[in-house]
Amino acid sequence: MPGDKVRVGLVGCGVMGKSLATQLRTIEQAELVAACDAFEEAAKAFASEFGIWVTTNLDELLARNDIDAVLIATPPHLHAEQTVAAAQARKHVFCEKPMALTVEDCDRMIAVCRENNVNLMIGQVLRYFPIHAKVKELVSSGELGRLISITIYRLGGGFTGIWAKDWRKSKSLSGGMLMEVNTHELDYLHWVGGKVESVFAMGGNFLHRDYDYPDCVFAILKFRNGALGMLHASQVSIAGDYGGRADCEKGSLLFPKLWGGELIVQTEDGHKVFKAEELSTENPVRRELREFVESILERRPPAITGEDGRCAVALALAIYRSIETGKPISLRGWIM
Repeated sequence: MPGDKVRVGLVGCGVMGKSLATQLRTIEQAELVAACDAFEEAAKAFASEFGIWVTTNLDELLARNDIDAVLIATPPHLHAEQTVAAAQARKHVFCEKPMALTVEDCDRMIAVCRENNVNLMIGQVLRYFPIHAKVKELVSSGELGRLISITIYRLGGGFTGIWAKDWRKSKSLSGGMLMEVNTHELDYLHWVGGKVESVFAMGGNFLHRDYDYPDCVFAILKFRNGALGMLHASQVSIAGDYGGRADCEKGSLLFPKLWGGELIVQTEDGHKVFKAEELSTENPVRRELREFVESILERRPPAITGEDGRCAVALALAIYRSIETGKPISLRGWIM
């Protein structure tokens, strides 16, 4: 790294890749120098928009000596192999969620990055949204007492517009709804509630017959600390919504609009309101990339590690298994 700058290559020039590239360019300590996409048309379009060198061959990008780190923003089934290849080329890795589609691949990614002494950060960006972060802060502080329960709901109507890609219909390519979408909420539940003891879930495919996975799921989580959690994940909802609540011994946290809006903290003494724009104005994608870059420059682990990404994948797989078997699934062997 020249001086105090991290030189970055992007892998995957789609919607998420462009979002990452746009935000990375606002970070003074980072420089986007190259990009790669298997589809020549996408690579050329990206080169035209961002004015950097592009290739359709990952090996060519990884062979460049002027790249210190890569951002991986490809479909989920490619994450494991691309992360391993980047780590073996001694590049630090920021990998979009879901980390991978199996726990075994997550373990392999973690091991190879550790062996090659490179950082591995997973793009669980919800942790950097202001309302999400404030809920975590208040629960962890203990000022409201012990956490009793936490509920998250994320409701939508399916993949449309720029998100309507064929690979998103396939569980073997995307990980299905629980990984492609709700790995965010699963990571958040684990982050706030702690390690999960077991899950019990019900779900099915109700509207999207071209998807080979459930499009509506209810999952109950039992945390090792005794608290309970619930995820309502849906792609069958014409009236989309996103929010939740957490109840603690001494108060309740109500967050009906997680993307913005406000957080209401209700106690016996009254209530307090936190507005998203007053908590933070930094773009959450920029914040996660800044954390990744700073972790490299400061030679420390990133805030969201491969182990964190692995937990979200394990939770999604356990929920799928519970739906298939109709039984509670223990996470003891999956989340250490």
